Amino acid sequence: MVQYFEKGRLEDHHQEVTDPTWVVMYGRVVAELLAKDLPVPVSATDLTYHDLHLAAAMQKRQAPPLGFKGGTIAVANGTFVPYDAALRPVPGYAIPSYFWEYVNRKDLFPGGWLHDIGLPLTPVMATTVIKQGIRRTIQLQAFERTVLTFDSQNPQDWQVERGNIGMDALRILRRTQVIEVPAANAPVTLPIHILARIGNPGDTVVAHLRWHDNTQLSQSFQVIRGEDGGGLLVANLGWGKQQSLARPTQMAHLEIQNVQGAILAGQDVEVLGASDPRTQLISLYWINANYEIAAVPQRVMRTDSIAATAVEDLLWGPEPNTNWSTSIPRPLAVLSSPARRPNWESRVTLRSLTIVNNEAHVDLSGELDAYGGGSGAVNTIRRQIEQTLQQFSNIHTVQIGIEGYFGPNILQP
Repeated sequence: MVQYFEKGRLEDHHQEVTDPTWVVMYGRVVAELLAKDLPVPVSATDLTYHDLHLAAAMQKRQAPPLGFKGGTIAVANGTFVPYDAALRPVPGYAIPSYFWEYVNRKDLFPGGWLHDIGLPLTPVMATTVIKQGIRRTIQLQAFERTVLTFDSQNPQDWQVERGNIGMDALRILRRTQVIEVPAANAPVTLPIHILARIGNPGDTVVAHLRWHDNTQLSQSFQVIRGEDGGGLLVANLGWGKQQSLARPTQMAHLEIQNVQGAILAGQDVEVLGASDPRTQLISLYWINANYEIAAVPQRVMRTDSIAATAVEDLLWGPEPNTNWSTSIPRPLAVLSSPARRPNWESRVTLRSLTIVNNEAHVDLSGELDAYGGGSGAVNTIRRQIEQTLQQFSNIHTVQIGIEGYFGPNILQP
């Protein structure tokens, strides 16, 4: 029996062991993720589990100090711990003092560091993270059951932190054919935004939407390589250039099949009709065939933060098989960008939107940097976002930020 938490995984072994010390323990999640050797970021840092895999190579372990008899021993760069469950005198790694003091805190790890944290798997490694829009260099060391980071700029009590490896594990170890967006039974409007972990990169799949009155909408899409190396579908399923059929609000089944007709994933959704009071008609600003920015009506969910809803829909991009395009980076551009950082996901997302004195502050995720440069792209990205927001009477001006930073270097040509 296991349960995942943000910082790791707890395991119940009462049917396997009698020693109460080992009945409940943290799982060896980092060791499992490291063995996968995937280019997936470690707890939103610029290091990946592939980097940890390389750093953990046996030949990179530190030789034990001369005369070392086993256990642990203080060395110049911290405390030497052999890579051996019984702490016998074999090669291992030095744990710096700031980590060693942390793992020996009985209030945090009553089972002891070896039981709760496990052996170190790598030496200390420098990496970077973005905090409040600013890139910082921090120190990271991987252990069997967790990853520890040290940030000297954090408040004193938070300089050492455990990484969110439980979240990493759910993305990697438990990957299945699954539709992440939309959620099961969620109310949706057309076009339906789809994000699914399915198939293999390069596969062609068909998304079917079948209303309960037997109306059907189908569209073919290509699966791309996701940030975890598996198949990823990010798509908008709508009528495109076809004549749209006005349907009343009703349940429908969303299903994704491969070209052989095998069902890869599926779930029910509630498709809201145009007259449903839970919807609202807005404009999204796309680029037409003449490279002009024009308003295109789109029905979205009515919310108290309709401006944020409009930006979120804009970030999904236009429907396929239309004359509309966008300069905001799409998933394929994000995932293949030379500027790509390991902590990027597959698409640009809205982090927050605040409106103060008729000015909207739009904080977007780092994936926006995949736009590739150029004054044309910068200009159209800005205009698409600004004009989409300025349709609302309470927004006169717009400031665009990336990862919390709204400085002058945002969206440079």
